[in-house]
Amino acid sequence: MNLRNLCLRVCSGTVLVVLVLWTLCFAPLWVFSLVVIIFAALALFEFFTMVRHRGILIHRALGVGLGIVFMSLVAWRSLGERGQAPFFLFGPNATMLNWSWDIFWPATIVIIFLRQFTRQNTFEALSGLATTLFGLAYIAGLFSYIFYIRAFAPDQGAWLVLFLILVTKMSDVGAFAVGNVAGRHALVSRISPRKTVEGFVGGVTFSGVTAWVAVGMVPRLAGRPAAAVLLGMFLGVCSQLGDLAESLIKRDCQIKDSGRFFPGMGGVLDVLDSLLFTAPIFYGFLIYG
Repeated sequence: MNLRNLCLRVCSGTVLVVLVLWTLCFAPLWVFSLVVIIFAALALFEFFTMVRHRGILIHRALGVGLGIVFMSLVAWRSLGERGQAPFFLFGPNATMLNWSWDIFWPATIVIIFLRQFTRQNTFEALSGLATTLFGLAYIAGLFSYIFYIRAFAPDQGAWLVLFLILVTKMSDVGAFAVGNVAGRHALVSRISPRKTVEGFVGGVTFSGVTAWVAVGMVPRLAGRPAAAVLLGMFLGVCSQLGDLAESLIKRDCQIKDSGRFFPGMGGVLDVLDSLLFTAPIFYGFLIYG
């Protein structure tokens, strides 16, 4: 990486860190929800754009719109049921679980089929249908766990989200730093030739150390430094797998970066890819750990 790209990466990273800290620590809860939904929408737009480059006939605007609806429903449910947001429902027995799962996903399948019916030919119809649903599940479905983590504890939710982001992104930092300095052995060369075994180990190690340092952000880990390190390392592994997953998609679409939203870092999906895998895992720990 040349000096110019490194400077761009540092500048973009600084702006992103400031935005995250302000959103979590100072902004109203509705601003946090709005920022998360916008990031998910941008990531979906990038994903569907990559798929179009692959030659699959995709319903990009419809897919992004459905993703926004789903993320809004999850935000409404997770924050509303915790009393952190107004919670208006239709019917005495209705819950947001009904809206987001019993209604949204069946309705989404029907809507995507209806949209497909308007095309003049049936070429790549199945690929378009399946890829649209996959994009929604992969990005909107997985990233929505950020809302559940934020709503897990009204007084601690922001710290939990910050802990997740720190541990996840330090895995990226560790993999990048160690891989560039000491990387010798390719991890999965057919997917991402630049990723190395040494970088993978470095990323997992950085995550473990970060979790140990930031253990105070997670009350459930109080007095359990060994558990914090193990959790951090496991999240580090999941972070690397999330990065590899997006690399696999980009390799199939013959795209280097999902976009150029963050100069030097790539697109929004390039930034979120690791969080898509770690957010559900961390939420599972909070519920069952």
